[in-house]
Amino acid sequence: MKIAIEELAGCSGCTIAVLDLHEMILDLLNDAEIVYSPVIMDVKEPPEGIDVGFVTGCVRNEENQERLEKIRKRSKILIALGTCACYGGISGLSMLSSNEEIFNTVYRNVDTVKDDGIIPTDVPPFTYRAFAVGDLVKMDYYITGCPPKEQFLKQILPALIKGDQKELSRKSVCSECDRKMGSVENWHLKRRYEGEPDREHCLLGQGYLCLGPVTFGRCGAACPKKNIPCHGCNGPSLDILREPCRDIYNMMVRRIADLTDRPQKEIEKELYDVAHTMYPFTIGSLIMEDKENSKIRDLVKERSG
Repeated sequence: MKIAIEELAGCSGCTIAVLDLHEMILDLLNDAEIVYSPVIMDVKEPPEGIDVGFVTGCVRNEENQERLEKIRKRSKILIALGTCACYGGISGLSMLSSNEEIFNTVYRNVDTVKDDGIIPTDVPPFTYRAFAVGDLVKMDYYITGCPPKEQFLKQILPALIKGDQKELSRKSVCSECDRKMGSVENWHLKRRYEGEPDREHCLLGQGYLCLGPVTFGRCGAACPKKNIPCHGCNGPSLDILREPCRDIYNMMVRRIADLTDRPQKEIEKELYDVAHTMYPFTIGSLIMEDKENSKIRDLVKERSG
């Protein structure tokens, strides 16, 4: 089996997650050959006849789009690997600024650039927005995570290579969290730097904006177990993804209201910087943006002018 990993607009963390399998990679290579991966090997172009191709990162410029279309044509099976590929990821937040603002920040307003402030001519032009890869080409499978966790990859990669079926959890981060729920009184929203959360009880109940209830699991609730609220890096939970009327923002407001018995309108007044707190990993996804009650479109218009 021939495997390829393409890198688009991202940090390469998903490919590093594959390398983090350590000795297990040697077992995988008994049945498969990695024929292309810019991070792992010095091969400039994906070859023809790829059995399974993985794409990491989102599409943010024309080169990204060209490379995505090429590996789609050359792969029998194509898989979005990581939240950037699945939902746009952190790179999608670039839509909150205009192209001019971004280029000024990178090429003109920092000490390390040349005095002339000229943008290099070999920089690929931006697409008009960031895209999750599935919004541009047909994807066969999606593996979320920022990056996908080692234990999860150890379950699915051998099964994928051997063509086996694997039953996997479809629950939210809360299902993997060991914190206790209880009655909540005098609830108010806290910023993450305010105080130190109680390790035993639900972070959301303590007033910290934890997106565990609306986030897909399979991470082992790694952040809440370290006393850090979930920031949603695994993308939306399946109930949100499947239902047109459910969105990360409105479902978080509803969950907080159910937990605290406070009116939803009061809760909404306490929420802050919705783009970065509710949609930091999904803002580049047309699937999420096109939901009837999503705030993504308005946020992008508001920030970019």
